[in-house]
Amino acid sequence: MNVIILHDLLSAASRDFLAALGITIPEGDDVTVTIGPDTVRIVSDHAACVALCPAFPGYPLALVELDGVQHQLAFPTSWDEVTAWAAASPTNGSQTASRYSPADFMRLLTQDELDAVLLAEGTDTDVRRMWAFIRAVGYVDMADPLTQNSLLMLCQKGYIVTDERLQQIQNGVFQL
Repeated sequence: MNVIILHDLLSAASRDFLAALGITIPEGDDVTVTIGPDTVRIVSDHAACVALCPAFPGYPLALVELDGVQHQLAFPTSWDEVTAWAAASPTNGSQTASRYSPADFMRLLTQDELDAVLLAEGTDTDVRRMWAFIRAVGYVDMADPLTQNSLLMLCQKGYIVTDERLQQIQNGVFQL
């Protein structure tokens, strides 16, 4: 399991988490350590942390990529908590039912739909709000009423042109 820990030296919770792992405060802004059988990357530079996970809630944060989908665990306190959480995180197999990374959500759209929705982000407040929310939470949950309302809004505004396309998106049929 490859884990990335976003760490901030100024955060007491982050320092305590690393201490609980038996790790001394890293000398560099991006170091790799081994915890048991796992390779763990610790990133301490705030700009690098934001680049890895633009909408993370705070320090410390554990990131695990499973089947191409990035999963976040905010404010872990022990390595056991991280490994148990990673083992229980959904994978792409279960993801097709409901939950998508932002990139996979974009793959549900046709090229024309994606281009129109991305262009509309600059001019349409509803579309801008939808993308801002997706970025903030880091995933799209098709079972969430907010997602359903956003898809209906895209359909009503003509970004998704048919009910059939809307159904394909809701069913997780990748186009890209």
